[in-house]
Order: sequence, then C-alpha cells, then structure tokens
Amino acid sequence: MIAIFLLLSLVLRALEFVILIWVLMSWLPGAQQSALGQFLGMIAGFILDPLRRFIPRTGFIDFTPLAGLLLLQAAQVGLQAIARMI
Repeated sequence: MIAIFLLLSLVLRALEFVILIWVLMSWLPGAQQSALGQFLGMIAGFILDPLRRFIPRTGFIDFTPLAGLLLLQAAQVGLQAIARMI
C-alpha cells in the first residue's frame, strides 16, 4: 500500500517539474516549439488545460502554471496525510 502512495507522490512531483521546466522554456525564444517543448507542453496541458477554463489570462501573464503547481502540491500534502492515517 505504501508503494502505491510513493508512486503517486513521485508522479505528482514529476508533474511539478514538467510544469516548471515548461514555464522556464517560455523565456527562451522557440524553446516551447521544439520537440521537447511540445512534449512537455502536452504533459503540462494535462493539468493546465482544465484550469485555463476557470482562470482567465490577465494581459501577457498566465497564472495557470502557478495554480497548477499549487494544486499539485495540495494533492501531494493530501496524499501524505492519507498515507499517515493508514
């Protein structure tokens, strides 16, 4: 049972890193259009696309990656709380 929680925690942490790397790639011209950037964007889109329906863009700033990171961290804290109860 603990192995399942560890695996889920690892997946959540990996998604956090994917979003962070994808956001950092936006600072480099053409990096998100590369093959790696498109792959990371597809993975990050799994979390960010549903959030974009609820969080509007404010000018040139997109707050959905921040909301996605906060959501993933909250999920990880919840997962750790459930793991401690078992």
